[in-house]
Amino acid sequence: MSNYVVLMRFDEETEGNIVGIRNLMLKSGYSVPEWPPHITIAAYENIEENLICDWTSEFTSKHSGNIEVALNSLSVLPPGSQNTDSAVLCYNPAHSKPLIDFYYQFHERHEEYCTGIGWYNSIEHGRPILHATIGIVKVKELQTAIEIILSYKISKPSKILALEVYKYPMELIKRYEITNT
Repeated sequence: MSNYVVLMRFDEETEGNIVGIRNLMLKSGYSVPEWPPHITIAAYENIEENLICDWTSEFTSKHSGNIEVALNSLSVLPPGSQNTDSAVLCYNPAHSKPLIDFYYQFHERHEEYCTGIGWYNSIEHGRPILHATIGIVKVKELQTAIEIILSYKISKPSKILALEVYKYPMELIKRYEITNT
């Protein structure tokens, strides 16, 4: 048994835009995640790989079309208990009903494994923070970092095209396309 995360993956244009923003952030000396652009839908501890892969396959096969996501606001995840001088800058997706329904429906199974790394994504926690991480910045540099991000516009709604299962920390196991109809 291992730890896994399931990511909602964007359309190619949105992914390219977020990578472009991350590159600007890197050039300006900020830290950016190695993970591909995404929104985490769930994180699990001590679960069998086949359970999460079977569920992800079943779930995506029952969903058709793409989930539209408007990345039209920024958020700051405040410094944590160990790292008091840095914050995480993120895109916040608009909490549309289709996105929230999709998120909560995915948690209908295996919620008991959403502990530790997955607690903040769990339904039991009750306050999931849907976000797409852009970079990590010193609190004193937030204004400058936000100006960099705002200089790079994401102008149209994004789409979630697939779910991907990763063995934590970052080993892609499988991609599950959401069927277009």
